[in-house]
Amino acid sequence: MSATDFRFFIDVPVSTQWRNIELLRASVQNCLAAVFSDVEGSDAIAMVTGELLENAVKYGCWTHGDAVFRLRVWGDAELGHIEVENPVRADDEGPRRVRELLAWMAGFATPEEAYQARMLQVAAAPRGTAGGLGLARVMYEGGCRLRAEQAGEMFRVVAEMPMQRAEGA
Repeated sequence: MSATDFRFFIDVPVSTQWRNIELLRASVQNCLAAVFSDVEGSDAIAMVTGELLENAVKYGCWTHGDAVFRLRVWGDAELGHIEVENPVRADDEGPRRVRELLAWMAGFATPEEAYQARMLQVAAAPRGTAGGLGLARVMYEGGCRLRAEQAGEMFRVVAEMPMQRAEGA
């Protein structure tokens, strides 16, 4: 199989239980470890998956008992994508705050600088009042580009990262 033929895709609806975050993170990590020789790369994708899932559970609108969010992980030999989509209320502040945080982080010369600045902000804030460290971590440790978009009452965060494929996969 040539590198241009190589593709992977995971797409699952997920109920909003906290335990599902770790189950999915580990599942994504194990699936990709079977495909890629770069264990660190699989770990990075799993970390990004976990952070984005946590955001969906924390900031989604779960007033309907049957509400779910969606995880999609896909890529090829060059790029991997992790997308988490969750319901929000039309007037929810969470999507606006995420977009503002992404814009703020884009103002730094490097993801490392943004991560360090965010760590200092979180450390200085009263306990439980500052968030966004996970998204800064995704950009820095995961080497990701992030984007966020809202369509009606669905909010989507997408991370894009370079991939390394296993020899012979």
